Amino acid sequence: MKEMLEKLLFNLKDAMKVVFMGIGEEKLNDDGFGPYIISELLNYSNDKFLFINAGIDPMSRIDEVIDFQASHLILLDTCTLNKPPGTVAIIERENIKEYVPISTHTIPIHIVIDLLLGKLPELTVFMIGIVPESLEGFSELNLYKEAEITLEDRNKNIDLPFFEFNLSNTIQKAANRIIDILKEIMKQI
Repeated sequence: MKEMLEKLLFNLKDAMKVVFMGIGEEKLNDDGFGPYIISELLNYSNDKFLFINAGIDPMSRIDEVIDFQASHLILLDTCTLNKPPGTVAIIERENIKEYVPISTHTIPIHIVIDLLLGKLPELTVFMIGIVPESLEGFSELNLYKEAEITLEDRNKNIDLPFFEFNLSNTIQKAANRIIDILKEIMKQI
């Protein structure tokens, strides 16, 4: 993961304002990878970093990226690399269309990116993608942090996931390592 940190720091060397956008369906096991990471980092949003849980509809959140005047957008999502589950890769903007499935997204992410680039032409976009182990839905749905978060809090904060995550062990471990890397990045830039 040291190599991942170094590559991310290189890609963010001129970053002024960074948006991290998690994409995925929390009810489909490992597809919740991006929203899980965002939910763990929501409290780190500030004038330089913004964390957005876009769920399955990143199109609905583009105004926030524009209003934030982001210099960089980092997407967090599952991807279809021909690699073992848990493989994490940095996918450059021009390759996102090839490696990101569109089955859980309302509009393909490459179209959302094109719309953003129309408004923020200098925006640098790339993805931290992970090869999922399971995209099966799970039958028992529990509210996310049910004992800690009220229904009113959930209604006020659209970035909070509604259901608990059910990531496979492989993806959970990788997601936690990515969270640590993103915390380190925030210290260094």
